[in-house]
Amino acid sequence: MLALLGYLMVIVFMILLLSKKISPFAGLILVPLAFGFIVAGYTGQSFLNVFDWIYEGLYYQVVGDGVKSGVAPTITLLLFAILYFSIMLDVGLFDPLSKVLIKWAKGDPLRLCLATAAISMIVSLDGDGTTTVLIITAAVLSLFKKMKMRQLYLAVLIAIPNSIMNLVPWSGPMARAMPVLNIGPKEFFVPLIPGMIGAMILTVYMAYYYGKKERVRLGCVDGKSIITESDLEAIMVSLDDDPENLKRPKLLLFNFVLTVLIMALLILDIVNGGMLFLVGTSIALIVNYKDPGLQAKRLTANGAEALGPVSLVFGAGVIMGVLNGSGMSAGIAEHIVSLLPENMGGYIPLLLALISLPGLFFLPNDAFYFGILPVIAPIAYSFGASPVNIGVASLIGQAVRFASPLVAFLYVLVDRTEVNFADYQKEYLKWGIPSYFIQLIIAILTGAIPLPFLN
Repeated sequence: MLALLGYLMVIVFMILLLSKKISPFAGLILVPLAFGFIVAGYTGQSFLNVFDWIYEGLYYQVVGDGVKSGVAPTITLLLFAILYFSIMLDVGLFDPLSKVLIKWAKGDPLRLCLATAAISMIVSLDGDGTTTVLIITAAVLSLFKKMKMRQLYLAVLIAIPNSIMNLVPWSGPMARAMPVLNIGPKEFFVPLIPGMIGAMILTVYMAYYYGKKERVRLGCVDGKSIITESDLEAIMVSLDDDPENLKRPKLLLFNFVLTVLIMALLILDIVNGGMLFLVGTSIALIVNYKDPGLQAKRLTANGAEALGPVSLVFGAGVIMGVLNGSGMSAGIAEHIVSLLPENMGGYIPLLLALISLPGLFFLPNDAFYFGILPVIAPIAYSFGASPVNIGVASLIGQAVRFASPLVAFLYVLVDRTEVNFADYQKEYLKWGIPSYFIQLIIAILTGAIPLPFLN
C-alpha cells in the first residue's frame, strides 16, 4: 500500500505540474504534505509525524550512530554561489576578458566565433542562462550584425557552452539532484568534469566550423578584418557602460584571485562549498562596495535571482522528507526491484542516462528531478549503484535540454539574436545530440556510469 501511495503522489505531482495547475514550489510543498497525512492516517501514526519527516528532509536525520543531512547544505551553496557570481558580474570581473577576445578576433569571422564560445563558457559560470544571453549579446551582437554574420550561429554559440556550464554545482539541475540523492558538490561534480571537457572540445570544433563557413560565405581572407577600427572601438566603449556605477576595474586582480581561490578550494573539497561562497560573498561585498547601504542594495537586487532556485530546493527537502520518512520511497523500491530481472539491475544508471535524453527535453527539470529521480534512485542502490552514478546519469541529458521549448531563457535568447525558435532548435540539436553521446561515452569509460560487463 505504501508503494501505491508513493506512485500516486509522484503521478499527482507531475500531472499538476505539467497541466500548469500549480507552481513547482507549491506542488513540492502541498502534494507531499497531503500524502504524508494520508500515510500517517493509514498507518495509525500522529499527523504531527509528517512535520518531523519534513524537518528531516530539510535539516538532518539521525540514522544509527550517524547524522544524514537534509537540503540545508545545498541551499547554502546555491544561494551564496549565485550571489557571489552576480556580484562578480556587477563589478565587471569578466569585462577585460571579453575585450581581449573581441580585440583578438580583429573582425575575422573565425576568430569571432571562437571568442564568442570562450566568453559564453566563462560568463556561464554564474549558472544563469538569461544573464549569459544579455552579457554576450551586449558584447558581440553588434559585431555579428556589422560583419553580416549569421545570428543563428551566435544563438548556438551561446547555448551550447551554457549547456555545458549548466552542470556546475550551483546550477539548477545539480541543485535539484543533490538534495534528492543526498550528495555533496565535490563528489558529484568531479566525475562530470571529463565529460564536460569532451563537450568543450566539441564546442571549440563547432566554433571553428562556423567560423570557416562564414569566412567562405563572406569572402574573408585569413587574418583580414571585415569591419573598421572605429566599429571595434565603439563596441569596446559600450562594454564600459556603467550607469549604476557598480564596476570596479581597479579591484580586478583582487576579484580574480578571490574567485580562483574559491573555485580551487571547492574542487579540492578543503572547505564546505556553501561556507566558501558565504564568506566569499561577504568579502566581495565589503571590498568592492564600501557603503553599507550599497552592499544591502546589491544583496537585495541579486537575491531575486537566487530566490527561485533556492525555494525549489526547500521544496525538494519536503518531498524527499515525506517520501523517506513515510516509507513510501522504500515501498516503491521494493516493488520495482521485485519486478526487475536481476541481470538488468546493474544497467539502471545507463537506462537513466538514456531516459534523460527525451526526459529532459519533454519534461520540466522539476518533474524529472523531483518526480522520476526519487523513484529510480533507491532501485538503483539496491543493485549496487552509488548516488554519484545516478546523479551523473541524470545530468547527461542536459546536453539537449536547451533545445526544449520548456526552457524560459531560450525565448530571451532567440529574441535577442533575432532568430526563429524552430531554426534555433534544429541547429542546436546538430551539436547538442553529439555532445550528449560524447558525455555519455566518457562517463562510461571513466566508470561514472558503470556497466557490469566491463567490470
